[in-house]
Amino acid sequence: MRVATRITAASAVVTALATTAYAVYDLRHRGDERWTQLENEGRAVAAALRPTLELDAATPRGPDAALLTDLSRVTGWQVVVLPRSRAVAPPTDDVTEAQLRRLRTLLEVPKLTFADTQGGRYSFSSALRRGSKGEEVTLAMLEVSRSTSFIDERASADIWGAVLLVVLVVLAVVLAVGGLARSLVSGPITNLLRGIDEVAKGDLSHALLSQRDDEIGAIATRFNEMTFSLRESRAETERQNHAKLELEQRLGQTEKLATIGQLAAEIAHEVGTPLNVIAVRAKATAKRATEPEVVAKNAEIIAEQTARITRIIQRLLDFARRKVGGPGRERVNLNELSLTTMELLSSQFSAGKVKTRLVRAEGLPAVAGDPDRLQQVLINLLLNAQQAMPEGGALTVETSQILRTRPGLAEGPAQRFVQLEVADTGGGIPPEIQDKIFDPFFTTKKGSGGTGLGLAVCSGIVKEHDGWIDVESAPGGGAVFRVLLPC
Repeated sequence: MRVATRITAASAVVTALATTAYAVYDLRHRGDERWTQLENEGRAVAAALRPTLELDAATPRGPDAALLTDLSRVTGWQVVVLPRSRAVAPPTDDVTEAQLRRLRTLLEVPKLTFADTQGGRYSFSSALRRGSKGEEVTLAMLEVSRSTSFIDERASADIWGAVLLVVLVVLAVVLAVGGLARSLVSGPITNLLRGIDEVAKGDLSHALLSQRDDEIGAIATRFNEMTFSLRESRAETERQNHAKLELEQRLGQTEKLATIGQLAAEIAHEVGTPLNVIAVRAKATAKRATEPEVVAKNAEIIAEQTARITRIIQRLLDFARRKVGGPGRERVNLNELSLTTMELLSSQFSAGKVKTRLVRAEGLPAVAGDPDRLQQVLINLLLNAQQAMPEGGALTVETSQILRTRPGLAEGPAQRFVQLEVADTGGGIPPEIQDKIFDPFFTTKKGSGGTGLGLAVCSGIVKEHDGWIDVESAPGGGAVFRVLLPC
């Protein structure tokens, strides 16, 4: 809705409310005046008729019916006189119970008067008396009445007149305020919006003429100042971009050298693990060369790790060539993967005096992922655990299914995850570095061949699989790593 329309609508509503309130007050005031006038007129008619009717009421037969009819025609009020003898008579078609009740009351209290509205007629009743003060006797009851329909008719006419007045006033306000709002508000705002659209399209040369000394004129001035500042900023940005491009070209060779160094460190870390497995299996084969089963098993493991080295180098080459696409996806059973990986590193655990325990949950659902990359994560965690126990210790691998929410989404719905937990009895991880161990090139193995890439690579692989890694120190000593992957 346009601003002018809003202003016009608001003005119309305020005007309608104000005029309606005044019309209601005026209608009530006029109605009260008409009722007051009716009551005063009734009292005046009764007062004017009382002297004449008191003389007639003194006769035994009371006022003549023809006289009452003439008085009703002249005054416009219906005149009724009930003699005191009717007080003990029952009601009839022309005398109601209410009239008889008022007559009996006036016989007891002559100075009372009654004003009542019933059945669409207003009536005023008073006593007709005879005698001197202190010895007055009530002879009859005088009642003058008149229909109140004329009051309702005038009230209805007044209502229609008030409605017409409100409509005319609101219409006049809408036309006046609408014209002024379009001229003084909508027009300048439309020009401002047109200038903003031009600036949004990139035309910073658009300027507004500030012809008014008010808020809208101030907005036009600020708009012109803004476009000038944007032109200056654009020119400065272009100069900076040109300088940045030249700097990037000069640093291009340095960046290539840094990338080669990073890839070399990652290759050394990634290929080192399978090479250690091959070396251990080759030594075991040499020692037990006379056992065909052992030789065949070790040869099979060596072939698997050789293929794994090939896949690692291929992935690194794909990364170096900026290959697009995520890891391969298939159904992976973490129970089988953990068993295979533990068997793969069994000789290294034995050599390091590490006792292992594998707890696999029954009915564990599969996860979607790349088995080679997930095995790489588990191998890195197991080797880190072994290196954290140089004098030997206990290593536990456990799989389970849990229901929990993702980190940072405490208000979100709980989901099912497969959890792979690796716990050792080593020295643990100090709390002050737990939030840094997944940073690239952060290592606590300075001087012992650590590159600081292992946990960073693990975290990246798990994130590629839509999961995360939790880490904490075990209560009895050591560290606990939990890999959580969606079912």
